[in-house]
Amino acid sequence: MQNAIVILFLSFSLLFGQVKSNDEGFFDEFEMQETAHTWDPLEMYNIQMTKFNDFVYMHIMGPVAKGYKRIASKPVREGVSNAFHNIQFPVRFANNILQFKFNNAFEESVRFVINSTYGLAGFIDIAKIDGGIERHDEDFGQTLGFYGASSDIHIVLPLFGPSNLRDTVGLVVDGFADPLFHAQRREWGIFENSSTYIYINAYKIGNEYSLHVEKYENIRKNSINLYLLLKSTYEQRRERQIKE
Repeated sequence: MQNAIVILFLSFSLLFGQVKSNDEGFFDEFEMQETAHTWDPLEMYNIQMTKFNDFVYMHIMGPVAKGYKRIASKPVREGVSNAFHNIQFPVRFANNILQFKFNNAFEESVRFVINSTYGLAGFIDIAKIDGGIERHDEDFGQTLGFYGASSDIHIVLPLFGPSNLRDTVGLVVDGFADPLFHAQRREWGIFENSSTYIYINAYKIGNEYSLHVEKYENIRKNSINLYLLLKSTYEQRRERQIKE
């Protein structure tokens, strides 16, 4: 039951949960038209999984997120999002280093120190507000792309949403690098058990989705072919991120 809860709330971890403040334009990109078919060996599976995910988003995740919005103000939810982003500093730092973006890695370090202290454990993004230091979000999927790994095979993950073979591998690697994952390990002893880790991750993704729930509903309402739109936007967004 506990595993089912975390899987449910992790449903937007690729679509929204690889949350990057500099990707707020991600939703604006949905204004593009659905593109023509490209090579898609898993197309039939992907279409059915998109339908399944959409049902979960609309009939389970949506009502939960909207209920949460009624009891938590937007500044509070944004602060929680900032705090979780701050905790994942090691993931961004390592991937910036692996891509030889040493200045970005340095700025990420400065951001972490400032926000962890003056920003109330990252709840307030003081580094950006007062220092003008922007986020430099990099993940292992982007690192693989930097070294030439292809994104040819598009995959819609159950509940996780659009991805591809490269980014799915990257998601797993980044998951193992996440401090929250190590906090529930016995040698660290921060969480009493794995259930705490599950609930924290569930809250993290549920909080993030609450910031975007209406945007997803507008996307699906105005789309002729939801699968093609999500696929096209996801792949173009990831290609742009890798080239930056």
